[in-house]
Amino acid sequence: MRVSRIVTNSEARLPQQVSRRRFMGGAVGLAALGSFAAACQGDASPAANSSAASPSPVAAQSGGGASASPSPSATAAAGPDPQLLAQRYQGLKPFAPAPAPPAVKPIALSVEHPQVFAKVPISDKVVFVTVDDGIEKDPAYIQMVKDFQIPITISLADTLIRDDYAYFEKLYQTGFVSIQNHTVNHPLNMPSLSAQRQLDEISGQQQKLEREYGATPYLFRAPGGNYNSVTVNAVKQAGLKGMMNWKESMEIHDMQYQTASHNLQPGDIILAHFRGPAQLKGETMVQMMINLYKHIQAQGFTVADVTKYV
Repeated sequence: MRVSRIVTNSEARLPQQVSRRRFMGGAVGLAALGSFAAACQGDASPAANSSAASPSPVAAQSGGGASASPSPSATAAAGPDPQLLAQRYQGLKPFAPAPAPPAVKPIALSVEHPQVFAKVPISDKVVFVTVDDGIEKDPAYIQMVKDFQIPITISLADTLIRDDYAYFEKLYQTGFVSIQNHTVNHPLNMPSLSAQRQLDEISGQQQKLEREYGATPYLFRAPGGNYNSVTVNAVKQAGLKGMMNWKESMEIHDMQYQTASHNLQPGDIILAHFRGPAQLKGETMVQMMINLYKHIQAQGFTVADVTKYV
């Protein structure tokens, strides 16, 4: 529910290298996972409470921060292999290199005034891929990230990842993934929670992600896109700088659009989920991402790192 930040060697900040190969027999049972999946399938339109505050942009310190991923490995220096991608991923091609991000980030964020955004105001044919939750932990998806070498932002909820923290550590260490905050328990009813409960959900997950991955997220994504002014204030109190929503969401084969044109637009943020056959009617997560990438490439877009723009 951190498209990833790809950094130069001089900028790279490796996460704390305490490898956690723990399989904790997660607290979330199959029934609970099914309910999470069903609830999130309709996440095409973030449903902000009518009382939600959406603060205006401010010219303050912009994003970035310690949630940047490690540098891509030397084996990625040559770029993705077109033949391998075509054979392994149903004829897909490498994505075109993203243009250089603006010298001044189009969205300036600050802890004092967390901004809510669903796209980035740019004109380049660039979109941003984000993946939420953490139900599915398919090793083949880690390989897919390595093969395509495009930035991905993942927003993680502890209740859905704690049975296998190591999976997301491996994903993070590809160097193409950044990690953001998606609460501890994935409450879809955030606006109905007390101010303290909302703060606990957000600040608690900050602590867990720092402990497990050495990452310090600066973006928050509310489960289901549901938030209100209390949520925005909790984001501020927890030390995050912004709330990231989306303009399109990926289902099994098709995208759900929030615009009547049913087309991608420059700067759109796309939502996908860590899902597997149990939630995708037998399809794998890799197949779902193949379908997503086909949509993006067919419309002439490439993928960039959202943390370089906000």
